[in-house]
Amino acid sequence: MIRAHSIRHKFLFILMLMTIISTSVTGIVLVYYESINANVYHQDKLKLISSVLSPSLTAAVVFGDTTTVDELINPTVNTEGVIAAFVYDENDNFLSRSFKDNNDLIPLNDLEKLVTPLVMEGNKAGSLVLYSDNSVVKSKNDFYKRFVSQILIAIFITSFICAWLLSRYITKPLSKLIAVADKVTTSNNYAIRTEKTTTDEIGDLTDCFNSMLETIQYRDSMLESKVIARTRELEIANRKLHHQANEDALSGLPNRRSLLTKLKTLTEEQSAFCLLFIDLDGFKAVNDSLGHDYGDILLKSVSERLIHCVRKNDFVARLGGDEFTIILKDITAKSRINGICDDILTSLSESFSIKNKDVFITGSVGITLYPEDSTSVENLVNNADQAMYESKQQGKNCYSYFNQDVRNRLAERRVLVDELKGALIRQEFEIHYQPILSLRTESICKAEALIRWRHPTKGLLFPNDFLSTMEEEGLMDELGYWIASQATSDAMYWMNSFSESVQVSINISPSQFCENYGKLRQWLDNLIADKVDTKQIVIEITEHSFMENSTHASKILEDMRALGIEIAVDDFGVGYSSFSYLQQLDLDILKIDKSFVSNLTTKGNGFKLCKAIIGVAHQLGLTVIAEGIETNEQKRMLIRAGCDLGQGYLFSKPIPVSLFEQQFLTSNASEQANVITSQPQKTK
Repeated sequence: MIRAHSIRHKFLFILMLMTIISTSVTGIVLVYYESINANVYHQDKLKLISSVLSPSLTAAVVFGDTTTVDELINPTVNTEGVIAAFVYDENDNFLSRSFKDNNDLIPLNDLEKLVTPLVMEGNKAGSLVLYSDNSVVKSKNDFYKRFVSQILIAIFITSFICAWLLSRYITKPLSKLIAVADKVTTSNNYAIRTEKTTTDEIGDLTDCFNSMLETIQYRDSMLESKVIARTRELEIANRKLHHQANEDALSGLPNRRSLLTKLKTLTEEQSAFCLLFIDLDGFKAVNDSLGHDYGDILLKSVSERLIHCVRKNDFVARLGGDEFTIILKDITAKSRINGICDDILTSLSESFSIKNKDVFITGSVGITLYPEDSTSVENLVNNADQAMYESKQQGKNCYSYFNQDVRNRLAERRVLVDELKGALIRQEFEIHYQPILSLRTESICKAEALIRWRHPTKGLLFPNDFLSTMEEEGLMDELGYWIASQATSDAMYWMNSFSESVQVSINISPSQFCENYGKLRQWLDNLIADKVDTKQIVIEITEHSFMENSTHASKILEDMRALGIEIAVDDFGVGYSSFSYLQQLDLDILKIDKSFVSNLTTKGNGFKLCKAIIGVAHQLGLTVIAEGIETNEQKRMLIRAGCDLGQGYLFSKPIPVSLFEQQFLTSNASEQANVITSQPQKTK
């Protein structure tokens, strides 16, 4: 038995009450709104008609064209709600009128009137008056009241039926669902289920609710497992990122970042320590000759040997390339440091067995102390680096301490670098030419372009004073481009002005053999663009240049050969693999190093060695030039050995271009070739 005051009846009563109130209010509002809207719509329609007619009426009124006025206003009275239309001129004098159905007896006082001024160029030309009644508005209001009443009745009946059904079939099951949902929310126990009491949509809703709880329970379990797994993954990834950020991928040693962090920590703790900066000697040659695979294996082996040379609590790091550092904590006594450095150099000098090959390198070590030398991390690293560079200068395979002398040399080097950069800008460099002559006829064939620096205070400086610094500071690319361009220009000038075909030999430094050629590529492009006779150009390279950049050098030399430029190998005999070098390159000229020429005597093997080199070169189709000829005896012995050309102080020192032209490119050049007899410092 259903109780009279059950929740279902209360729910029905409340729903019906809300329906009655809401439908009544809605109906009243809609009727009121439509009444206002109908009136506004009627007024807007009249204004629209007036606005459309006013431009044409204005023109007709101004010209007094009553016929046109009549034609314009007659159609307006046929519009629903418009009773009459009147038109007046600027003085409000009547011009025309029109009535609905031509009924001019309609009383106008009871009608609504809309006056629209007719304006032309800001001046009133007349006015249009429209008379209308509210029949249209009334008709629309009556229709809408009937329509809304019918809709409200239908809504009321429908709402009653729906409210009754809802209260009968939905309230109870929903209450159960609400109770279960509240219990799940309170306890967070997703294993709770609600009982299914019906097989209709409410029953389906119950099934969905229970299925949702099962899904949430499963996802909650899976989420917990994933959170645990993800947490483990993040911990592993964090350790991996830390490893990548602080350890060298190749050797497994700490990297530069880790080194700087360690140094910062030690300086903050004010713990005394010694910093070693180690650079491998000969590593690049191993990399270039045997390949990067050998180089990588060598770096790993070096890392292992360095670790075995120090204590377990010492810090060994790889900065990159072939540079390593070691922090010796609490060690500042030079006797102990010297012993460790000796162990490092001895260990590195022993052969490395890589893929059944014995590889040999050495190391140069720079040493700085904290806090004696500096308390700044940056300065300590720079100090150790400069001390290492000092070891390189002393012949490598040794160690040097950072001291005031190193500091002073560093300061001097910085001054020199600044002066060299300024010299490039101010064009303080100049080219001197040393003639290369036929040994038999002493006629000039070639000239070697040699750089000099006209220093503003120190006077004329030779290449030994500045070229190595320019190489290290990356300035040779720009200087080499200038030398090549200037020497080419001089060769073309000599050929055009003196009718002398003198080849110019241009030295190319190792740093110019880079991957994209640098400015050397630009110079070659200029030769093509300017249509230069490339047969007048000889490029001189050393074995050292080729060995440091063999891959790039071979490609560049091939491009030069394709342009018709001849290639000469300079200082032949100095390198340890000179004959192998001849097999790798397509050469035109071989220049015997002056160290062989200086040993040319009637006794000893110097003559036999020179003759053998010349014989091999001729077998390969090469022209041979002997450098550093200083005596007639050397000249005669070179002729006996079959040498083709020669250069040296016997003929001329390197001289400025103007003097070279005067001495060797005039009609009596052959008679004056030996004018210069002074023997200054012997250097190229």
